[in-house]
Amino acid sequence: MCWQIFIPGINTNGTVDFRTWLERNLSGKPGKVQFLKHLTPVEKPSFVFLSETISSYKKMEVLCKKLEFDSFLAVEPQGKNGGIAMFWKTGDKVDLQSFSRLHIDVIVSSNVKPDWRLTGIYGEPARANRHKTWDLIRNLARGANLPWCLVGDFNNVISQADKKGGSQYPNYLIDGFNSCLQDSHLHDLELVGHQYIWEKRWNTEH
Repeated sequence: MCWQIFIPGINTNGTVDFRTWLERNLSGKPGKVQFLKHLTPVEKPSFVFLSETISSYKKMEVLCKKLEFDSFLAVEPQGKNGGIAMFWKTGDKVDLQSFSRLHIDVIVSSNVKPDWRLTGIYGEPARANRHKTWDLIRNLARGANLPWCLVGDFNNVISQADKKGGSQYPNYLIDGFNSCLQDSHLHDLELVGHQYIWEKRWNTEH
């Protein structure tokens, strides 16, 4: 199971500022639910997006309650792969726009903060199908007229520098992904802190 957790803030000029990012691959590791149960009260996230859950809708419902979120949407995996879910608090109004096995797209609104858009993405695992993720993002971008943040596991990198170890990443995938981001008027957010969360213990400051 992979998860991404963040706390959206609002700048003084009214723009959305996604200030806190943590990411960890929890697949096959003991205590993953306990880890999340410890982390969510500390970071107090408004939203959590999970990919590669490999879990049923019912299991995601139970996890949502354990983490003390108010609402959720889960898309079950196909066979032994995939599965995504998004949990959120009811402090803001969340309107579902669309979803598929690869994405969950919502608009968040309240009386005191500007509306903004959140999309959780799970990129096609197979490289031969990666263009389907790019096409999905382009299609979603056509309706983007609000501050918009995409989170998740894109199964892609934007440069060779983003890859750690192993053989060189195929340039055609880097070029294709960057072209998708450019066409969709999206920008990679600067990473603050450790690139891989296992570089530092999770119960420390960073």
